[in-house]
Amino acid sequence: MPKTSTKTKKAVKVIKQMRTAPVEEVVAVSKKKSGPILLVKLLLVIAIGVVVFLLAQKYKNIFIAGTVNKSVITRWELNQRMASQYGSQTFEEIVSERLLNENLQKNKIVVTDKEITDELAKIKAQYGGDSQYNAAIAQFGMTQAQALDSIKQSIGLKKLIEATNTITVADADIAKYFNDNKATYTGKTLQDVSAAIKDILYQQAVYSKSQAWYTQIRKDASVVSFL
Repeated sequence: MPKTSTKTKKAVKVIKQMRTAPVEEVVAVSKKKSGPILLVKLLLVIAIGVVVFLLAQKYKNIFIAGTVNKSVITRWELNQRMASQYGSQTFEEIVSERLLNENLQKNKIVVTDKEITDELAKIKAQYGGDSQYNAAIAQFGMTQAQALDSIKQSIGLKKLIEATNTITVADADIAKYFNDNKATYTGKTLQDVSAAIKDILYQQAVYSKSQAWYTQIRKDASVVSFL
């Protein structure tokens, strides 16, 4: 077997060094680069986790309705139960609101803030003040905003009925109401309470016509329920 010369051995050694050196350098550089990248990824994951945790704490009522000891009551569970018990009623309330708003726009009827404020003042006076009024709406489970919205709808409906109907109260009807309710007006003459009775009868007529209007408008509307 021929002996390998010293020059040949040196050449082979140099070639091996040339082949392995770049690989070792790449591995070293890769290790140097991977360190900061892993750190950035880790910090990013932590940051996202913190944001998700904070959002979950702030908006947990969107997903969780409450807890009983350690048992969670989800918002979905609550909504399903409420939908099964009150879904149809609430659906009809929304339908009536939509139909009313649609017809107010159609007839170009607008309810102003002043009208709402004035009506609110009248209602509070009827209840005997702010405290009694607040207690009344609380008893009905309404917020201040919901009460104002209800007042706005009532005014809008009244204006719509007045715009599409002619409502009159005859003197004979006023006299009849007075005679039928004399116990309520003890010590007062017909002349004393004529204006108040006329207003009562007028409101009754508006209510009656509004019921007839809604019955017809609901019948004509295309309403589909998936409840």
